[in-house]
Amino acid sequence: MHRFHSITTGALLSIIFTGLSTMAQYPAQVKIITYNINAETHTDGNYADIAGVIKEINPTIAGLQKVDSCTVTAKPVDVLKYLGEQANMAYTFSMSYKKNNGSYGNGFLSDSVPKNSRRLAIPKGSSSEDRSALEIGITMGGEPVRVIVTHLAYDGETYRTAQLQKILPWIDSGGTATDPVVIMADFNAQHDAGSMKLLTDAGFVFVKGKNGVILDSTQKINHILYRPAASWTLVDAGNPKYTASNRNPVWADLKLNPVAAAAPAMQNKLSGDLQPLFSRGLLHYNLASPANVSLHLYTTAGKLVKTVIDNRHQEAGDHTASIGENSLSRGLYHGILSVDGRIIAATTIVAR
Repeated sequence: MHRFHSITTGALLSIIFTGLSTMAQYPAQVKIITYNINAETHTDGNYADIAGVIKEINPTIAGLQKVDSCTVTAKPVDVLKYLGEQANMAYTFSMSYKKNNGSYGNGFLSDSVPKNSRRLAIPKGSSSEDRSALEIGITMGGEPVRVIVTHLAYDGETYRTAQLQKILPWIDSGGTATDPVVIMADFNAQHDAGSMKLLTDAGFVFVKGKNGVILDSTQKINHILYRPAASWTLVDAGNPKYTASNRNPVWADLKLNPVAAAAPAMQNKLSGDLQPLFSRGLLHYNLASPANVSLHLYTTAGKLVKTVIDNRHQEAGDHTASIGENSLSRGLYHGILSVDGRIIAATTIVAR
């Protein structure tokens, strides 16, 4: 099922990605796992048990933490490369810091080579370790999707908060608040921690089990989140137990909703007094407090036709935005307004 492609670094990486622009094409539903494999405890250099877990769950994309790259001095193994070969998947590594004669960080296994990737280095500051975040770009059901893996500090909520305060602007810098995004990690934080509130305030939603409880059930620190909420349907999720690592994987079957189908579902998700109104080619709205605002116009088929406001900081008060009707062909459009990453309005408009 999986297709394996070896990925190197540096100039060759960009050449590979350029030559494989048709890769990373997935159906609208994929299976994603987050898994702290705790590779450093496998001092014998044998990672067959970790590979067995991944093959048994059989994900489309696996975000892995505590990945070593040739750091076991007795028997150096490029762990991510080995796991990719065993699961017949592409592998993409993000170094957090140098370790022994190799490096340590996070990584992805994926059915296809990503369309693109980028990395955020997170210096340790007064924490004990440097960290990093890794993003890969894929296409689901013809729509671009961004998938992110990271691993936050274990030595204090203050450090985790500071790390997320770096990660969230970095996520926003790579696109808009309406982009479908999935982030997974060993966050070293339970879902109700103050650091995690930064994610939910930015519009991210936790993956939950069928009983409505946020996974994971044992350690309570390994999570998958997604945004915008209306763009995704959580089909199924699980948190099986294995002895291969001191962390258990969390997996989720996620389906990407077409933009045109998601827009009507968002019409009833208006917040407070913010009741946007389209009238004569203008959008009128009131902000109760300063916020970052985006406004995008889509066809009923879900194609982006115009970015009216692109993550612009606006002060509290009344605002008006011109959608530029004269530059649009006659027809129906969905105007999707987001405020600080939350989808506030998805109003159908008629141009001219």
